[in-house]
Amino acid sequence: MDLTHPTPATKPSPPELSLSRPVHRLDPHSLDLHHDATTMRKAGAVVPVQLPGGVPVWAITRDATARAALRNTDIFRKDARHWAALQRGDIPADWPLIGLAAPAGRSMVTTDGVDHWRLRGPLSTVFTETRVRALRASIDIITKKLLADLADAATVADDGIADFRQLVAWPLPMTVISLLLGLPESEHEALRAEYEVFFDDTCDPTAALAAIEDIITRHLDAKRRHPGEDLTSALLQLPDDEQLTTEELVATVQVLIAAGHETTVHLLVNGVLALTSHRDQLDLLLQGEVSWDRAVEEILRWQPPTANFLLRFATRDSVLGDAFIRRGEPVMISYAAMGRDPDRYGPTADDFDITREGGHTSFGHGPHACIGTPLARLEGKVALKALFSRWPDLAPAGPAPRSPSVLMNSRTCLPICLRPSHHPHEAGAAK
Repeated sequence: MDLTHPTPATKPSPPELSLSRPVHRLDPHSLDLHHDATTMRKAGAVVPVQLPGGVPVWAITRDATARAALRNTDIFRKDARHWAALQRGDIPADWPLIGLAAPAGRSMVTTDGVDHWRLRGPLSTVFTETRVRALRASIDIITKKLLADLADAATVADDGIADFRQLVAWPLPMTVISLLLGLPESEHEALRAEYEVFFDDTCDPTAALAAIEDIITRHLDAKRRHPGEDLTSALLQLPDDEQLTTEELVATVQVLIAAGHETTVHLLVNGVLALTSHRDQLDLLLQGEVSWDRAVEEILRWQPPTANFLLRFATRDSVLGDAFIRRGEPVMISYAAMGRDPDRYGPTADDFDITREGGHTSFGHGPHACIGTPLARLEGKVALKALFSRWPDLAPAGPAPRSPSVLMNSRTCLPICLRPSHHPHEAGAAK
């Protein structure tokens, strides 16, 4: 069933699963990623799918199977040098997902084993529960300011509507991660524009990646000249035997910026959509019957910020689920499918229920589990609690279109009315 000690094995009985026969073709313009996730999950625990651009991968759709694979970094590794199709030249250099499927540069995201821990180690002391709790006062202050900006924008607008994503969900995590890294606010808008391209599955990411790398390189140069009490300066001042190369520094800071803001943006937007479309659940929170911590966990399970995560590569032939995976084939983790896996969550897996217990795997599992999990959870709790405590009757005020992505569970905007006279139809609310 689950991968524990896989060995080269006899191929499963017909019909044999094969990357040449996908059970589903993922489309960045899909209107319902959970329909896609259900289609994949019903086809099996590990199934062949096709990414945009016709790139075939194995998708893991069941929680227990994914956890087994995520723990086994001996067989499923992050280094794209193990990707046979990439090494053969079958993957175009301008493939829109190349920056996420096979990131350039060595960082904790692209390495395993000793190298992974060498690159992750300097960060592990920063993102502890204790260190993150110390940021609470700063997050409170930033959130208060952004909610004031949201109120001002709604007041100025003729229709009383403001974009929660633009004014709160994006700037909050970007401001917080920038404080940690010592990154100046003057770079925020440029980073916003470049990351919008980077996470758009329909765009060539080459220019955006170059622009992001240029911003980070300039930032590193500035911190070499004028170090401060920030994480970037600390990375530059590691002991000689722990020093990172310039390439590793650029890649590491890029990962921290991307992971430090992107998923939290979607947590906040998806949280507003989930709670405003389940008023009974919101009432439990506002009445103090359920904690906001529990709400954040259920939002992460029901609408994981990352729908599908790229990629790991098989280092040898092995069996996973009912699939025979050959050496060099790529494996994708489908958090959207796992989050509503009835094998783990039972017959109510599709229901949004903040009283649910049992956790989730939306931040990953094993050695590569998201290092910024405590920070994302805190930002989600602080911002959502402050928002709904101030405007308990707020409601979506128009469509919240999905971003063109098969990887991120994101919306391009979230217009909201802060004081509606009644609850309008929650247009664009996630299913």
